Amino acid sequence: AVVSTQSTGGDVASTSTKGLVHSVLFLFTVNGKLIKRVKLEDRTTALFVEDDRVVVGGAGGSLEIRCTTGLATKHKLRLKSGVVTVSIDPRKHHLFVTTGDGKMVIITSTAKPFVKK
Repeated sequence: AVVSTQSTGGDVASTSTKGLVHSVLFLFTVNGKLIKRVKLEDRTTALFVEDDRVVVGGAGGSLEIRCTTGLATKHKLRLKSGVVTVSIDPRKHHLFVTTGDGKMVIITSTAKPFVKK
């Protein structure tokens, strides 16, 4: 299981593993009320919540950026190796992803930040 909270003290995201392959992503209010739950295709290994986005990384190399309002998928990538950690820089223009093969992937948003300021 993985858990992450918004830095502003808002929503809380967590995952629960279903066997060895799939996870379920849960979004709760800060008071513990379930907002939404969705089944993920990959076993979650990394989770990050910031403003209006949830970033989910998986053991099979999946990387998803979802909206906190309903957990709709905004962006989806498949990396060559499993995701170990995910983080967003303070200016919210770079997404840092480390993978199981020891590499760091940096995804840049040139048009607008990954999350609203």
